[in-house]
Amino acid sequence: MPNNIEDLQMLRLITAFQNVKDEATRRMVLMFVEEQVENEKAKKLAADAGKT
Repeated sequence: MPNNIEDLQMLRLITAFQNVKDEATRRMVLMFVEEQVENEKAKKLAADAGKT
């Protein structure tokens, strides 16, 4: 069930992003999201390294 909720949230984000018309704002949003993804990857790697 959590995957369904995540899917709906992702669709809502995509729809909201499509409504952003300003190119600079879209770029800022993308940069923010990419930064968050990198942070999550680093946290996951650190957590996985701590398990071994």
